[in-house]
Amino acid sequence: MTTDDTADGEPNGDRSRIDDGDVSTLEEELRARGEPYARATVVRREPPVSSNVGDRAVVTADGELHGWVGGAACAQSIVATQGREAIEADAPRLVGIAPDPETVDRPGLDAFPMTCHSDGVLEIFLEPVTPTTELVVVGDSPVAGSLTRLADELALDVTRVVADAADAGDVPDGTDVVDTVDPDGIAAAVGPSPLVVVASMGKYDARGIAAGVAADAPYVGLIASDARAEEEVARAADLLDSDPESVRAAVTNPAGVNIEARTPAELAAGLLAEVVDVRAGVSGGAAVGSAADGAETTDDETADSDADAAADDGDDAGGSEPAVDPVCGMTVDPDDAAASVEHGGRTYHFCCHGCADSFESEPSAYVEEVNA
Repeated sequence: MTTDDTADGEPNGDRSRIDDGDVSTLEEELRARGEPYARATVVRREPPVSSNVGDRAVVTADGELHGWVGGAACAQSIVATQGREAIEADAPRLVGIAPDPETVDRPGLDAFPMTCHSDGVLEIFLEPVTPTTELVVVGDSPVAGSLTRLADELALDVTRVVADAADAGDVPDGTDVVDTVDPDGIAAAVGPSPLVVVASMGKYDARGIAAGVAADAPYVGLIASDARAEEEVARAADLLDSDPESVRAAVTNPAGVNIEARTPAELAAGLLAEVVDVRAGVSGGAAVGSAADGAETTDDETADSDADAAADDGDDAGGSEPAVDPVCGMTVDPDDAAASVEHGGRTYHFCCHGCADSFESEPSAYVEEVNA
């Protein structure tokens, strides 16, 4: 920068700026937070302007400019506005700023008038930097496994959520595995605004939904029948201590594009198509069609089992004596139960967290209350 260059009549030293090291640090912070931004770099100058080729700045998604590309508020406002538009369009652009825009106007360049008092010329390249979208797949079902493998082919950071790391099976290199089904734990482990697909087939769907809502996910897709979806949403609302309608509004069910899928891999393909659509901002998460209708029957059929008879076996089970899940009627090894709940002086053991959550929400629906 030369000493005779000024910006809008003000000496260079009077205008706040951050150096290249600060710009790099800011970029790292934005990437860590998963926030998009635009990198602005001076690629051509004609004096008098208060910047050199190579000077750079960062434009955040809200249009704030940090760094130095020269010019006073007139030029800086153009760079900030164009930077924000580059972020929104996710497309780079070359901007020229000159007293007479026609002198720099050419194909591939957007020309703007230099309204500052100086008569210099600036050309600035704006490059949007969009963080990789994180896809969170909740569940250990075959559909979840297929979706994890298929998503590895796309520009997605994939996180698999299971109750136990061993349940994830073989996952592609680079896939993160989160082995907790605590909603707060899941939300804390994933990045900001992930895309979430819940496919545990009733084991801990409510917890996956709650985690997606807690993480401000723009898309929470659920693989479930309509009846079970309503139950899972209600349980998720209880976990969040939130209004069920607000939770329901955040959930897409049935999730996935309707491609008449029959196999887990085909279901996953329909889900991935919708994820790609949502990521591109085309559908905003609206369900295009059902890829899950008729895809599951076993969990609904199990739920119709005789829960009252199962409750008779809900007493404390010592040693390896089997217990019966009072919600679904499955036989459970107390030493290997997915969850256990104390109620009315008894310990009830459950095959999955979904059954435990349902029981805790309304225990009287599954066992006779014991009067003290």
